[in-house]
Amino acid sequence: MAIRLAPLPAYRLWSETWESDPSAIVALESRWAAPWLGKLQGKTVLDISCGVGRWLAYSQAQGATVFGTDLSREMVLQASKKPALMGRVAIADTSALPLANAIADVAICALSLGHMTPIDSAIAELARIVRPGGHLIVTDFHPAALERGWKRTFRNNGRLYEVETHPYTKARLIECAREAGLVLQDLMEPCFDEPERPLFDRAGKPDLYDQVRGIPAVLLARWRRP
Repeated sequence: MAIRLAPLPAYRLWSETWESDPSAIVALESRWAAPWLGKLQGKTVLDISCGVGRWLAYSQAQGATVFGTDLSREMVLQASKKPALMGRVAIADTSALPLANAIADVAICALSLGHMTPIDSAIAELARIVRPGGHLIVTDFHPAALERGWKRTFRNNGRLYEVETHPYTKARLIECAREAGLVLQDLMEPCFDEPERPLFDRAGKPDLYDQVRGIPAVLLARWRRP
């Protein structure tokens, strides 16, 4: 039985093993989102709820100027241990960002929107920091997966933990972005496939892979600010 935790205490624990314990969800999301983060030379990329800074480091390697925020102090500290990200991350609440309007060519919110409620205020803040012609990229656990009973879980010291998540619908996400003045460019709903199979095998769950293959696991959306 998993111990259910609110996001902040959950990520306080998860920060210790986030990068050493590969996640099939993160691998799938990364595989599909990476093509959206190319050709960033000279661009400003803001990663909101940046965690340990995986997309910051990736974008920086593509030539972008990067800055990230996260509400979890422990995740920010992990990101700060990366020399290239030192001084480029800060603790902040996504629903009240201490950032100026229209400063990002690309804003990212990856695998974290479901921890926020209501999502409309978070989407409004994310839209606010995107400059005209810029893009907002949101990725998250797919609502259909949550409806099927999938949980965001991790292990720490042999114990299984579940991170509290606030479900929302795909339609609600699209509506919030439209109300914030954004225009939808792309929407993808990938399922686990062969590239993720080894992660299930490594975890000793090959049968689970066969069960979940074909079910949308991650939702990825990209909007443009006119």
